[in-house]
Amino acid sequence: MGTTVGLILISYDVSDKNKEVKDALIALGYKESWKNAGNEKIYHLPNTTLWHQSKSSKQGLVDMQSVCTNLKVKLEKAISVKATEFVWFN
Repeated sequence: MGTTVGLILISYDVSDKNKEVKDALIALGYKESWKNAGNEKIYHLPNTTLWHQSKSSKQGLVDMQSVCTNLKVKLEKAISVKATEFVWFN
């Protein structure tokens, strides 16, 4: 469970340093927005939600925990899910 590689979403709350946490995850290939081919609109995810094209949901949590440990930040809560269908509002 949680080992299938594909598109995942992670959402989290941290005690501090949200910008540094987000920047560290982006450096690992996570993204904060989405743009469909042939469409000029850019869809932005909520502030503490990111996506990755090719990770397992388990690896998403491992990455989140590792980043928080390295930055000495408390990970208050997090979820990592395999994502298969999207409906956007923004």
